[in-house]
Amino acid sequence: MRLFLEIFYNIPGLVKYLIYALFIFIFLIYSFLNLSPVFGASPNARSKSAIEDSENFVNGRFQNIESDYDNSSSFSNSSENGSTIMSFLSPPEGKNPLTAIPTLKFQGDSLTAGKFVWLGHSTLLMNTAGLIVMTDPVFNRASPLPIFGKPYAYENPIRIDDLPKINVVTISHDHYDHLDSAAIKDLAEIVDRFYVPLGVKAHLEKWGVDANKISELDWHDSENYKNVEFTLTPAQHFSGRAPGKGNSTLWGSWIISSEQVKVYFSGDGGYSETFKALGEQYGPFDIAFIENGAYNAQWSEVHMFPTETVQASIDLKAKVLFPIHWSKFDLSIHPWDEPIIRTSKEAAEKNVNVASPMIGEVFDLSYLPKNPWWEALRK
Repeated sequence: MRLFLEIFYNIPGLVKYLIYALFIFIFLIYSFLNLSPVFGASPNARSKSAIEDSENFVNGRFQNIESDYDNSSSFSNSSENGSTIMSFLSPPEGKNPLTAIPTLKFQGDSLTAGKFVWLGHSTLLMNTAGLIVMTDPVFNRASPLPIFGKPYAYENPIRIDDLPKINVVTISHDHYDHLDSAAIKDLAEIVDRFYVPLGVKAHLEKWGVDANKISELDWHDSENYKNVEFTLTPAQHFSGRAPGKGNSTLWGSWIISSEQVKVYFSGDGGYSETFKALGEQYGPFDIAFIENGAYNAQWSEVHMFPTETVQASIDLKAKVLFPIHWSKFDLSIHPWDEPIIRTSKEAAEKNVNVASPMIGEVFDLSYLPKNPWWEALRK
């Protein structure tokens, strides 16, 4: 130790200050990663017990049914749909919209019984059996850092203050583009009930949600709330908000069922035989909200390509396919509107009924908007 101090004191002044600055920088990064509330929290003893009892929790991590996907390889080199860092630094033409995305101004009182509205990406509202249900509320950046994850510009941005009274919120998993800590803080006092996968409850409690308002579910668990059944079902994906905590929380899809309608919401996930199993066990569905964006060959196991989105809707026995997980964030290297263009083409070939309303447009199953509104941005 004495030798170290002697060496340190003999270091030239400028170098010494650079060492000081490096240590301070490392300390700040460490403090941010360990103390910032945006990363959520670890489960308490009761949640840990439920997690450890889950058949999907093996060797300290949740696992998929069919895949051992390792998200640490997402940026490896690839000649197909190149997902290298250079591809992000030199994006293809049309990767992001050049002007604000056309959207309708949403009026909360227009969401009457039996109606739906898409707010962009994977956030949507539905009114069924007297309940207003919201999925994966994200209204801010899809990142823990203020320099990343900025949403696209909308002509009519939709804010939490524009929403009607929300009765139930469902969360599919804890990634930043599906679980927005700032939005949860705003919703904490005004939402009656939150349904989340195992391990996610701790995050919501950290952000101000009363523990008594949160239900944590494992795959195929169901809970009835005021005559609406909420069932968490499998998806082929992964989880994690903080370094070193990958797959410590569960992920999944949701089935929301009432006497009036049966809805499937995919969250995130790669294509697998799970969709056929869900279709046989729970289908048919009146409408299926299925991800179709942010795909790439390097993470095809956990994000579907548009052709797979269409096939998943067929497997689920869905009467209507509603593509989600696009048109809000820049999360891959394909052009921003490619997901809906490819999905629409595949659906037409497979005779699949696709709904394509504008963001903010209220609709019901008796009238399905089929407006190619994205084409206006290509002119």
